[in-house]
Amino acid sequence: MKYPEKYEASVKLKNGDEILLRPVKTTDVKLATDFYIKLSARTKYLRFFTPKKEATEDRIKNFTTVNYKTSMVILAISGDEMVGAARYDWDKNEKYLELAETVRDDWQGKGVGTILFRHIIKIAKENGYNSLTVLILGENKNALTILKKTVGELKMKAEGNFIRATFDI
Repeated sequence: MKYPEKYEASVKLKNGDEILLRPVKTTDVKLATDFYIKLSARTKYLRFFTPKKEATEDRIKNFTTVNYKTSMVILAISGDEMVGAARYDWDKNEKYLELAETVRDDWQGKGVGTILFRHIIKIAKENGYNSLTVLILGENKNALTILKKTVGELKMKAEGNFIRATFDI
């Protein structure tokens, strides 16, 4: 599928900084690798549910290879660095659209997460989806707060240490 330029947007954060939101490209391997390396063990744990130590070639290839319809990644770029990313993927086995997001530690608390959520939710809706599911560690209160602030009502279900939150868009 052709790169969807229409999803690019320049956005001003609440502190005045500007970031570029854009879909990932297969050529973003170095950008994605550098981003992953700069995440703290805590952020990796909250996002991936384990403090993975390295950005493997397969993991980065999977991250940068999307079809822009059933799989999408939106990057938040400041200058020449990736500071956040939101991703959705259609789970054909479970029949739901799963959403995930990560913001680099030094960019957390600046509104990047909220902006990424809003942007990728809008894209999912444009692509014909009407609900999204997020799997969050129960201890990740920040993610739940951002999600509730962004989408409002959540249908939540506890699954061990996780919360599966589903919402309509």
